[in-house]
Amino acid sequence: MKILITGGGSEEPIDNVRYISNFSSGRTAAFFADYFSKKGHTVTLLTSIKAIKPLTEINTITYRTFNDLKSALEKECKSLSYDGVIHAAAVSDYSVASIIVDGNEYPAGSIPKVSGGQELTIKMKKNPKLVDFIKSWAKDIKLVAFKLTSQADSEERKKAVKKVFDSTQSSLLCPDYVVSNDLSEITEEKHPCVIYSKEMKAERKTENLEELSRAMEELLEG
Repeated sequence: MKILITGGGSEEPIDNVRYISNFSSGRTAAFFADYFSKKGHTVTLLTSIKAIKPLTEINTITYRTFNDLKSALEKECKSLSYDGVIHAAAVSDYSVASIIVDGNEYPAGSIPKVSGGQELTIKMKKNPKLVDFIKSWAKDIKLVAFKLTSQADSEERKKAVKKVFDSTQSSLLCPDYVVSNDLSEITEEKHPCVIYSKEMKAERKTENLEELSRAMEELLEG
């Protein structure tokens, strides 16, 4: 198979030295990339500039901002050369629209470092969900999406997963599978996940990234 994997977290600039991001290290996506490459699949990894990179020799494309990621993901999907997409990137829900410094408004990232003595207000704008576009860019691929929750019970996790499936305008554009994981359960040794299909059936339950990678491989090949 030819697989596209996204990972890492986007950076949304405030001034020319500061940005808003998240805690994603890109470690999970790098693990997936190594696994699929070692299994003989052709892998492209689309990950953030500062993310952990794979140990194996893999075609890697880096991004910094939400718009960078959107452009690169659209280009790769429209190349029509992938069998599956594993969309594991921690995409920012919001970008910085503009900043207000001592009453003056500027476009995000357009001015030098704001000094500590100045009053700063940040105006945010909501980003679209990239997972909703992937199948419109590449209709014949299988798509695995991820939904990370934090300290959620099983019912809350299922509701969050169903929201991912229901977010697109057409069922033809929704992911084939959504991987549910919760931040409270993730450790260096364990990464429990449940993989749901569109019918909200729990297709696989895995305890670590090795098991998750194997399960995704089976589902993508099936």
